[in-house]
Formats: sequence, structure tokens, C-alpha cells
Amino acid sequence: MLKAEIALSDLAHTPTSCPDATIVFGASRIEPYRHALLETLLVVTDGQWFVVVRERLKQKSASCGSGTQHVDSHRFADLHRECLMWPLDYVMVEVAQAGCRMKLRAGALGCAPVYCRTTSDRLSVSWDFADFLARPLMPDLELAARYLGLGSTYSAQHLCAGITVLTERATLYVEPGQARYQYPNPVESRPASPGAASGTLEEFEEILCRTIDTRPLSGDMIAIELSGGLDSATVAAAATQLYGPVASKGILVDGEQRQAQRDRRDNIGRLLGLEDETVDIDAYPPSLDLRSGARPEYPNAELYLEAFDFLWSRAHAQGRKTLFTGVGGDELYPRYRDEGGGTRSPSSLVANARHRAEAILTPAALEAARTVRGMDAPASPVPVSALVASLCQAPHLLRHGLWPVNPLSHPRLVEFCHGLPPDKRHGREMSRQYLHGRLGDQVFRKDYVKETFAGVLPKLISQQHETLVAQLSECALADFGLVDRRAALALLDEVATTRADAPAAPLIAFLWLERFVRQLR
Repeated sequence: MLKAEIALSDLAHTPTSCPDATIVFGASRIEPYRHALLETLLVVTDGQWFVVVRERLKQKSASCGSGTQHVDSHRFADLHRECLMWPLDYVMVEVAQAGCRMKLRAGALGCAPVYCRTTSDRLSVSWDFADFLARPLMPDLELAARYLGLGSTYSAQHLCAGITVLTERATLYVEPGQARYQYPNPVESRPASPGAASGTLEEFEEILCRTIDTRPLSGDMIAIELSGGLDSATVAAAATQLYGPVASKGILVDGEQRQAQRDRRDNIGRLLGLEDETVDIDAYPPSLDLRSGARPEYPNAELYLEAFDFLWSRAHAQGRKTLFTGVGGDELYPRYRDEGGGTRSPSSLVANARHRAEAILTPAALEAARTVRGMDAPASPVPVSALVASLCQAPHLLRHGLWPVNPLSHPRLVEFCHGLPPDKRHGREMSRQYLHGRLGDQVFRKDYVKETFAGVLPKLISQQHETLVAQLSECALADFGLVDRRAALALLDEVATTRADAPAAPLIAFLWLERFVRQLR
């Protein structure tokens, strides 16, 4: 949500706001991301000041709006408290001029994470990791080993040593000579008891629509990432209910599911009045080229960036300002341990994939991959899948001028759906009921097969097997002591031959990390 280059000695200066909303103090500057859905507020009082970049509210509060306010200490405290309680996302810089001390805080939604690099006298911040690539970087070998072992990925610790991710609700404390990171308190998990929530369809609809309508939006500002599945259709139905016709964008998969996906998209678009546009995954396939190119590579990779880039560019060219997604839908309706069968458990597939992943690691990397994950961020009000998705997509979306909104991962909706009785939670029954009212009961039958990209990359790997083998004659991850190159090539051969899911997952993680670290050399 912002970029900043700050010499800590400049914090003693009183800041000023430029016409473009850039905050200047001494030779330092804070540059808010400029977007119709964001506002920047600078508040100054004796000896301290803060600047916040935050999502705009549809219902304005006392401090809503961009600009600068010079206030007394009581008003400063009130405005500061209001910012900390802001119901949408924000990034906030707080400064105490005495001692040149500062705090960097993040809101709870994790929409557009920022990255930080501190030295004894300087802080650099950016929503775009590519800004740090001009300086020498080294991979954090312990975290890279965990990544290759398919371990957890949402953490303040970054795949590059010296870079810190400001995770949701976290605070970075900085003063000359030292910096300290503080995670927030974990959100307590409260599994529902049957009947703990009344769980009416009207309540679900009201909460869903309210999470969307909190921002000052109109139909011509919105694009929806529409896969053809139940989650994105739920978001599309709510958006059109509030704003009328909106644009929708989606990628068509190949294979047996293609026609069913196309038919669902056509029905959803016709019934909701969407301005729909699709791109075939075969027209913009993911690149497997391991050579460093003109495009910066990111540690949290969007696997199908080429196709999404085309659609996001189209949305921007059409004047759309925000992208709505169905991210978070997979975690919206959990099945608790005491509720028995009927759920498809991926545990055996995951265990198999992790076994394959560990087989390509060196002994030292394997030990690191199996260590206790004490570095992970604590439980949050937003599902971790949505937070990781933001790490993957947000920099690219912001480059296209699109602000991400994930209604199904909003804490209020998550809390409501997690508290539903089993008969309204299992099989995503509440979303089904909502869509039946908007689309009829024929679009999403209980036996519908969800679209998947699972076969895309194994197919490409098989087709480009010889090229990949040649490019892996030199292996950066092997040079760093993380990967056994022969084992990695054996895994590549297996995927090229079988196209199976279990070996494909660790191979894809290896290929994407290999490409990322090559640009650091």
C-alpha cells in the first residue's frame, strides 16, 4: 500500500504532504499507492506524527479523506485510535521525533503486503518485492529448504535474508541501531457446536453483501475473477445484486472438464448479466524457462501468471479499478474432527508429495525442512490461504492498477460460516442455497465437478522435458547445498513420464524457486 525510503535521522523533521500525496521529511519520503479505493491521511502534533494509507469506507468517518491534519495531543490520540480500529485494510507509519523512533503497522486483511529492509540507520519499504532486486540478496537457506519440502510459507521471514514481510496485524519497531518485529496475538479457534448459530440464508446474504458494499464502489469499477466454480459464482452473484452488471474474467482449462466449465460460465454470465471474457490456458501457458529474463521473479509465485496478466491488462484497459475473487471459499465451510466422513481428505496425496519433495533435498536441507516451524505467523482472522494468495497476486494486480478484494475471506463471514450447524456447512450448503436463489438449481448440482488446473503444468513439463534437463546442467539450488541435482532430474523424469500429481507438486516448487534464486546470483 506504500513505498518508503527513510533515513532514520530524518524522522526528527516535520513532514509535509505533496500534491501527489507523497510525504516528505528531510531527504526521506513515503509514497502511497495511488488508487481510487485508497486514501492517505497525515496527522501531526507536537513531537510525533503518523501517516496511514488505507482502504476508503463507503460510510465516511470523522477522519475520512486524504490530506494533512495538524492537531493537539487529544485529537491526535483519537485519530490514532480510529486508524487502529479501521474496519478495512491499512498500512500505518508512526513516528516519535525524539530519538528518531518509528513503528510500521499492518491491518488485518493482508490485501497488499509490504516488504521491509532495515539497516542501522535506514528503512526501505515497498509493496513490490522487485524494488529490492537492485541490491545484493542471498536466499535464506533454512526457509528455502522448508519451501522445497512443501512446508508453511506465511511468515515474517522472507526467502531472501534481510527482507521482512509485514504480515497481518504485525508491527515493525525501528530506531537507530536496532529493529524488532512483533507478531500479533493469535486468533483463538472456536469450533462451532451444532446449532450455535441460527444460520439463516438471510443472515448469510446480509453479511456477504455488507462485506462487499463497505467500499465506495460502482459496477463499472469492478472485475470479477470467475472460474466457473461455486465460490467465484457466489461473489459474482452478490456483486451483481449490489451493483448490477459487472465484468468477469476467467481462464478456460483444457481436457475433460473444459466443456462443463464453459457451460457453467455461460449460464452464470447469462443469468447475472455479466460482461464475460475468457482466455484459453493453452493460449498463454505458464513459462517453464529457467533463464533469468526481463521480468522480475517473485518468491511467492503465481503459477499461471501469463494468462492472468492478459486478463488483468484487459480489465485495466476497460477502466476497472478492483478485482473480486473467490479466494477463501475452500476454508469457509470446515468439517470438524468429530463430524465424521463424507469429506475428501488430501492427506495421503499431501504426504506422498512431501515424501517426494524430501527425496531431492540434501541431508542438511532435509534437517532444516523438518525443524519446528516456530517462525510461522500466528492464527489470523483471515484464512491463511487468502493471505498466501495475496502474497502471490497483489504485486501483479497493483502493477495493473487493480485493488484486490476477497469477500469470502472476510473475518465476519468466516466467523459466521464456521459457526453454522453441519447441515448448512457440509458441501458448502449455504452458498448453494444462496446461488439457487440467484441462478436456479441447475447450474450447481451436488455432483458437479470442480474445474482444476492440476494437469496444466505436468503436461508442459512433459513437453519441455529435454529443454529443462539442458537448463538444469547448472543448478543454483544445488550450488547452495539445498538440492541433490541427480535426484531433482530423476523427479523431472518421473513427472514427464507419468504426469502424476504427487511428484508434480514438489517439482513445480523446485522449478519456481530455482528460477527465482538464479536472478540473485
